[in-house]
Amino acid sequence: MESVAAAAAIYRLPEECVAHAIAMTTPGDACSSSAVSPAFRAAADSDAVWDRFLPPDHAAVLARADDGGHREWSKKELFTRLCNQPVLLDGATMSFGLDRRSGAKCWMLSARALSIVCGDDPACWTWTADLPGSRFPEVAELVDVCWLEITGKMQLSSLSPQITYTAYLVFSIADDSYGLECNIGMLPPKATVTVVVSGNTKPTSMSTEHTLCLQHMQGEEETTMHRRRQEYVRPWKNYGRKVTREADMDIRCPCQRVDGWKEVELGEFAMAGDEGVVEVSFKEVECRRWKRGLIVQGIEIRPKHAN
Repeated sequence: MESVAAAAAIYRLPEECVAHAIAMTTPGDACSSSAVSPAFRAAADSDAVWDRFLPPDHAAVLARADDGGHREWSKKELFTRLCNQPVLLDGATMSFGLDRRSGAKCWMLSARALSIVCGDDPACWTWTADLPGSRFPEVAELVDVCWLEITGKMQLSSLSPQITYTAYLVFSIADDSYGLECNIGMLPPKATVTVVVSGNTKPTSMSTEHTLCLQHMQGEEETTMHRRRQEYVRPWKNYGRKVTREADMDIRCPCQRVDGWKEVELGEFAMAGDEGVVEVSFKEVECRRWKRGLIVQGIEIRPKHAN
């Protein structure tokens, strides 16, 4: 009887009290509480709750949006929209969204917002417009280079505090690609994540480095179509033979995304302050083999989740 009476007392609480309590939980808990009763549903759907889950500076960020339609939405609609479909900012050079679990900010820097070595040379890179499935109006496609280097930078103040973030290269591989395989005897690409923290004290720098694989050969025969270019890089003794590279725990391999693109983890970093810059770079500069067919959509930075 006491539990029934307590439950009845909870249902008689003013909506603003229920909303305050729900706002102290998580977005997932708020959605679940909507099923408790009509009174809880009204409180859980209120702007008072969902404004608590939105980043404090979300209005300033959305003022940079290319599409201002979000101004008509409730706070819950806005949160849901930013989780499901990030908005484009600053002339469609970057996107802004939210992590459904925590409400933390998620960003993607488009290829146009990245520093790509020789990116303005049409002999090295081309820019393709309106590629199906791309979040951005333009993507960069590698034509022919032997020095691959892509870098993105972001102010720490743009990210959510006390969050561990992971950076990913979002890409696809063209049908006529070459030189991107992860072969035995070849030096794999490397990714570096550097956080430079500034403030009243002397700036400090923290870096991590990982090796990557963009494309496995998996026993396929290396074609001789581009023998002339590949002979620039001597020696590699497996030329013209079937080569495979078994899974290596020290090498980050790509995963398929729900949007049809691929992503490979570049590294992670923990937010310990908001004064400074995080720099994410992906490069293959030691091997000097010629490469073609990498299609870059951008670099995504989003919260790390435990498996």
